[in-house]
Amino acid sequence: MSSDSSFIKRYIFSTDHKVIGFQYTITGLIMAAIGGYLAYVFRYNLGFPETSIPLFGELSPKEYNSLVTNHGMIMVLWVAMPILVSGFGNFLIPTMIGADDMAFPTLNMISYWVFFLSSVVLIISLLVPGGGFDGGWTIYPPLSANGYAFTPDFPSSLLSPTALFLLAVALEFVSMLMGGINFLTTTINKRCEGMSAFRIPVVVWFICFASVIFMFSVAPLIAGAVMLLLDVTVGTGFYDYRRGGDPILFQHLFWFFGHPEVYVLLFPALGVIAEILPVFSRKPLFGYKPMIYFAIVACVLSMIVWAHHQFVAGIDPRMAVFFSVGTILISVPFAGIILCFVATLWGGRIRFSTPMIWALGFIAMFLVGGLTGLFLGSDTFDIYAHDTYFVVAHFHYTLFPIVFF
Repeated sequence: MSSDSSFIKRYIFSTDHKVIGFQYTITGLIMAAIGGYLAYVFRYNLGFPETSIPLFGELSPKEYNSLVTNHGMIMVLWVAMPILVSGFGNFLIPTMIGADDMAFPTLNMISYWVFFLSSVVLIISLLVPGGGFDGGWTIYPPLSANGYAFTPDFPSSLLSPTALFLLAVALEFVSMLMGGINFLTTTINKRCEGMSAFRIPVVVWFICFASVIFMFSVAPLIAGAVMLLLDVTVGTGFYDYRRGGDPILFQHLFWFFGHPEVYVLLFPALGVIAEILPVFSRKPLFGYKPMIYFAIVACVLSMIVWAHHQFVAGIDPRMAVFFSVGTILISVPFAGIILCFVATLWGGRIRFSTPMIWALGFIAMFLVGGLTGLFLGSDTFDIYAHDTYFVVAHFHYTLFPIVFF
């Protein structure tokens, strides 16, 4: 076998979990550079409107909306998920449970290449005529289904920015589903001898929790995205009120996935922090079992809080109270996990090495994000703060330290 073919087999089309974890991480970092560049462009435009932007030029209103849309989706689905869930999951799970590789190595390789294909399709959607998908990062119709006023041009509409964007999202979800199946099967079936459930490292538990949440919540959004794709390509009216559709239906389908998705990203990060703090505090992790139970409670509650994103969408006030209470309750298990972190630090011989400083910064910034989330969980407050910079700040205070710290 030639050296070229062996290199391709070993590093490109590899079934080794460490190489695949590296591939996910590198691809996620490249997408982070793209998503960060989009943020630079529209933030520059906000600071200096109607001026030529360095490395970009003039920015039209449609391009501005497209950049905001794609920045949000890239950072959540193409940066946070592949790095935190797939990258760390592939690196850590087999290594920390004593397995030689994933349960399904070939499926693992396929999951990465489907993710890579989704990244390519997303980038193409930014470059095709039409200037990129500009339906908002939550892709709410009717804004995202702007073909309602006329009959869509089928089949050329399949190459529209909207269709390509939705295809990229679908491929990314397929990739993450394959990865989640692998993580759960590997953790359950390939643990080394003597590793009982409560000897599994916290980070492995939390990555598995993230996989479970994703697998339970993603199906409604896939269905919603398919219906939206049909609306913009073949002219169905699932979300067109003039034809008996309901645009609010999409909000329910989106947020039934969208809010648990926050915890899909949070759990692997909390697991990493749970591994760092004991090492650099030089004492055991406080409350190992309570942390697992807190996480299980949070997983269950994460499925019943989605409609707090819809307090201004005409929701019945009685239902608003239910979702408001649920949203505030879900802060309790996460407060318990943070208290376990603080108790781990208490009385320890702390070394302020680089990982420890980042971990402490994570806790501080995440606390700010969590406390602002309590305000938004209140239906009376959220009505006034909805779609303001308060929400933007809350979202970035929680997600930025999760992903980058």
